[in-house]
Amino acid sequence: MNIPTSGGGWRAIGYTLEQARRVGGLWRMFKALKSRNACKTCALGMGGQLGGMVNERGHFPAVCKKSVQAMMADMQGAIRSNFFTRFSLDELSAFSPRELDSSGRLTQPLYAGPGDANYHPIPWAEAITRIAAKMKATKPNDSFFYFSGRSSNEASFLLQFFARLWGTNNINNCSYYCHQASGVGLSSIYGSGTASVVLDDVHRCDLFFLLGGNPASNHPRLMHSLLRMKRRGGTVVVINPLKELGLVSFKVPSDVRSLLFGTDIADEYIQPHIGGDSALLAGIGKIILDTGAIDRRFMANHTDGWPAFEQFLQQLTWEEVETQSGVSRKTIERVAWHYAHARKVIFSWAMGITHHEHGVQNVQMIGNLAMMRGMLGKPNAGLLPLRGHSNVQGVGSVGATPLLKGPVLERLQQHFGVELPTEPGMDTMACMERASKGGIDLAWCLG
Repeated sequence: MNIPTSGGGWRAIGYTLEQARRVGGLWRMFKALKSRNACKTCALGMGGQLGGMVNERGHFPAVCKKSVQAMMADMQGAIRSNFFTRFSLDELSAFSPRELDSSGRLTQPLYAGPGDANYHPIPWAEAITRIAAKMKATKPNDSFFYFSGRSSNEASFLLQFFARLWGTNNINNCSYYCHQASGVGLSSIYGSGTASVVLDDVHRCDLFFLLGGNPASNHPRLMHSLLRMKRRGGTVVVINPLKELGLVSFKVPSDVRSLLFGTDIADEYIQPHIGGDSALLAGIGKIILDTGAIDRRFMANHTDGWPAFEQFLQQLTWEEVETQSGVSRKTIERVAWHYAHARKVIFSWAMGITHHEHGVQNVQMIGNLAMMRGMLGKPNAGLLPLRGHSNVQGVGSVGATPLLKGPVLERLQQHFGVELPTEPGMDTMACMERASKGGIDLAWCLG
């Protein structure tokens, strides 16, 4: 058996060629990827108005299997005319996401009423009439509107405004499933839910912490940035309970040397208990405090609540740290040494950090550790949540959120001469809980 020793590489190239063959050939796929558009998956984007397959610096080729997968789904043919006659709702519910995605594109509305065993294609006029009739019979607050990062800013803005004009603020986007903890945590740190760095900062930092994520699979273009950073002599610390092959070694297909020989990614690969991240980070912070590596001027001039956090670290025992994190003191001291001696440090994380009951606290602990050495507000250092869609931040910024910011609400009302609802909207979990109790009569899902 040929067991792979690196992620990416020739297998990734072969996969791309196979997917291109399935949707009409390499030239057709190339033209689609080269179009002036953002990537439909990864938060790093893909060229935008520069044209696809280039990164923000104009480097070519910059494309990954996630981009190919998304483009392939949009390029495939229409779903077969007999598909919904052949497969009942019960049978469709047993399909895997991959099977559903590869069944073809929907090209007309579908309807399934009470007691129906199958979807039925219906004309557009009938679909619009049915939707309008249902809305007329529904109280606005007995509905919710849900937006994915796969939808455009323009469509998201129009639908959230439509919902508010109708009379509800039950409006959410998919970040409430993934990175809402990042938004809340970062807002409590510096007032914004966005990253404090840009992609170029990754290339120039000395130390990169990657917590609870697997960009080798889910954000492959980041691996090229880590490659450049490593060749400058930078250090990567991976913190993830699961050992991911691509984070140990990765062959970047667009780089000949990396493709042929591979690139070692993680200098340190730490595997804490699931949910043990905060304890591990607190242990690193305890060492930074005890060894005097802390930036006390930054803490005094640019932070709040430092005395209480300092006391917390002083009172924290190593037995607590090791038991809760599942990582030995010796290993934590080694990681803390890297942090104490680096001048430009980026902390990056994904849903292995946020998908916890204490996800906000995880993000805040990462922020605490960054602030202890003044790694905010300066070039090539800071905080970088790895979001899973290219446009999660975008749809939220244009209004796909339960609460509009005051100036945005006022401007919309003033510009259009309307009065929008101001009562609090329900978040995603509250909408689902209410729906499970029979309190939701209408749901919209975009993208």
